[in-house]
Amino acid sequence: MPKMPQAGQRLNLSSINAVAHKPIVVERSGEYCRIRTLRPDEVNKRIEGWLADPAVAAGLNMPGTMLSTEAFRAYVASFDNVRRMLLAIRTKSDEPIGLIMAEIDQRHRVGSLHLIVGDIAHRRLQISFEAVTLAIWHMFSERGLQKLMFEPLSRNQAAVTACRLGMLRQEGELRSHRLDAKTGERLDQLIFALTIDEFKSRVRVAAKLPIFEGPGLAKEFVRETARSFGRKQN
Repeated sequence: MPKMPQAGQRLNLSSINAVAHKPIVVERSGEYCRIRTLRPDEVNKRIEGWLADPAVAAGLNMPGTMLSTEAFRAYVASFDNVRRMLLAIRTKSDEPIGLIMAEIDQRHRVGSLHLIVGDIAHRRLQISFEAVTLAIWHMFSERGLQKLMFEPLSRNQAAVTACRLGMLRQEGELRSHRLDAKTGERLDQLIFALTIDEFKSRVRVAAKLPIFEGPGLAKEFVRETARSFGRKQN
């Protein structure tokens, strides 16, 4: 999973200048939440506190140390928004409640997603499921990816349950694959995946198409995309 910053760590931001492609700003909304590219100036004490939450720290395999505002903003600035993206999960009223970290292999058209819901009051599968759905639709229908990977630690039951309820295909289990950031204990990691063909098949037979809206999208984007996948319209 993406390497998170540690307290006191200096970040090398030179790679940002080496990116030849124009950064992509994501802003997409569903029925219950929205996802939007996180800007450094949007980092506040509330977001900083998420990484110190024991549940979040355990899921991301971090020591659970709260970063300074300056360090967290530097971390957010390190994302080029082409190959590496950091999206804020927000309520429809624009309240930040979580993060999605995405990494894209442009050559092989493969991506990986990692989600945390930092706000305890919003740790419901409904929110997690829709946030991931928005990210999946963006990656497949707008970024041209052909496969997405989800790699939660086996102890991260919330993430594992979300993957299984989302009917993602489990591709494997990596035994003793990570070291616990606190104890040094070896941890197992699971691999779930979804290919573009599997995505298209699900869209074709879905009882209801999701809400997927935002700047630059035509009103009938979801409907027309589904039609292009072979979905029969009512």
